[in-house]
Amino acid sequence: MKGKKNIMSSLIVTRRNAALGVLGAGTAAALAACSSSNSNSNSNSSGGSSSSSKSEPAKDYKGEVKFDSFDTSAGEYVPATRTEPAKNVPVPKLPENANEKSVEAFYAHIGYYAACIQYLLATGDDGPFRKGAYKEDEVQIIYQDPNWSQILPKVKNGEMWLGNPTVTIETLTAQPEINGDRYKWSIQLSMNIGEFMATPEGASDIPPGEGYVKVPGTFIGTYSDNKWSVATTQTGNTETVSPKAKSNG
Repeated sequence: MKGKKNIMSSLIVTRRNAALGVLGAGTAAALAACSSSNSNSNSNSSGGSSSSSKSEPAKDYKGEVKFDSFDTSAGEYVPATRTEPAKNVPVPKLPENANEKSVEAFYAHIGYYAACIQYLLATGDDGPFRKGAYKEDEVQIIYQDPNWSQILPKVKNGEMWLGNPTVTIETLTAQPEINGDRYKWSIQLSMNIGEFMATPEGASDIPPGEGYVKVPGTFIGTYSDNKWSVATTQTGNTETVSPKAKSNG
């Protein structure tokens, strides 16, 4: 019986019961577009899991996920150029309410996921992602792609960089589905790996409309032992699309 594909695994590897993959699917598709220039989450509640949910009004969270929890102590952020990589990229950090059993906290983990992917693409550093509520499979699956397994270490060492990649997630409903300790939210992840890829020797422009993908999926969070465990699953085909026209100025 086939397990559900995570967003990443559908494009990087073909395997059953793989742990999630918004990250994998999006990054693999974006890279493939510009290269020419767990699946099933356990629905049972774990013992000792449920602390009481935080009482909160039914806020409308539909739309682009907002996340503003970053460590900026390194200094002023300087975006990448065709001659220099980005400097002092803000480091995502989980907000203080991250371990609450609440829709607000689950929402924060979704925003953290997008921020960590963007940080990984900009710096090659998966440290923040590993500090999140995601299993190791979520991190490792991207490295199973032969291209990214070579590119990310080079980005981390300053031998290569991308032209200011962006990652956003849009929630498709006002509230997640909630079944006891299990929360499920339908989303769409959008990823743009930037306008160029560069090395100290020079830069190559990424043609408009390439390196940009949309991936539909779900985030499934299980609250146990006063903390979240979050997985993702792809729910449809990855779409390579052109971003909205923007000024070059």
